[in-house]
Amino acid sequence: MVKQNASLDASFWINACAGNIVEFTLHYFYLFAPPIVAEEIRYPLHVLGMQATSSLLFNQWVGSGKIMLQKPNAPVDWFQQGENEVIALAVEQNYFLLMDDANPYHRAKFRGLNVVGTAEFTILLFDQGHLTYAAAVDAIKQARASKPQKRNGLTILESLARRKGNLK
Repeated sequence: MVKQNASLDASFWINACAGNIVEFTLHYFYLFAPPIVAEEIRYPLHVLGMQATSSLLFNQWVGSGKIMLQKPNAPVDWFQQGENEVIALAVEQNYFLLMDDANPYHRAKFRGLNVVGTAEFTILLFDQGHLTYAAAVDAIKQARASKPQKRNGLTILESLARRKGNLK
């Protein structure tokens, strides 16, 4: 797979960190995040003073150029500011959209955007041999995605595992 540009939402970042799959994003995507999303991800660290792993790693990746901050020209007016800017960035630049928030995720898909949630990304990682079935199940369960997104992801993952002979 050719690496793609992707607009990164806080929901995807936090879930990918929780599921221990965030490192794989760099194999598939060049990551771009609006500054408002960066503020959301850094909130536990900068506002609450908590040493949140996801915030610390985000800062490291921005500092090393693995994540580039990029503001859209004109945010959409669909949801909250961070979601609006990450969607607008994906639309304006024709980027993939990495997002888990249920309503924005579904609206963006309906609008024809290339949206990838952590469950879908986890399934890809399992299919390509980067994760065991158990690790993939754990990654999906650790995500704070909606119950329907998790259930759907686990169902597809199990079906794929059966076809691959990983489950009897």
